[in-house]
Amino acid sequence: MDATSLDIVGAGLRQASRRRVVPVVRLTAVGALQGALIGVLAAVFVTLVAATTLTSFAVLLWGFVYGAIVGTLWSLFRGLNRNRPELFSTETVPTYYEVRCPADELSVAQTLLADAADVDDGRVERTVIADAPHPDPEADHRKAA
Repeated sequence: MDATSLDIVGAGLRQASRRRVVPVVRLTAVGALQGALIGVLAAVFVTLVAATTLTSFAVLLWGFVYGAIVGTLWSLFRGLNRNRPELFSTETVPTYYEVRCPADELSVAQTLLADAADVDDGRVERTVIADAPHPDPEADHRKAA
């Protein structure tokens, strides 16, 4: 059985609202680390290009400190703004999936599904829908032109 002849289709679509909350402390810590790295990269550029009265180590240290401060403040405000209670993301999700195959390969698909006991959790109803429509790649190219 060729894998390209099978289609896995989500069915029973519904709207799901999710609130993705990332802790503000975690966002702030990651932002501080990113800011420090950007500050160090900027300090390396300054030490290579500009003539300063400070040593290279001092320029790198100040780049690290200023980058960490700016990154912390930026991500703190971003985290406080992002984690508002009224901020939700809505997406369309399927309630179940269907496996579709051509009618001439129906017995092979049913045998493969019956042998897949290792993925059975008791919640999944296994059925195969024959005569699934298969997209024609040439038709897609004709539509695009």
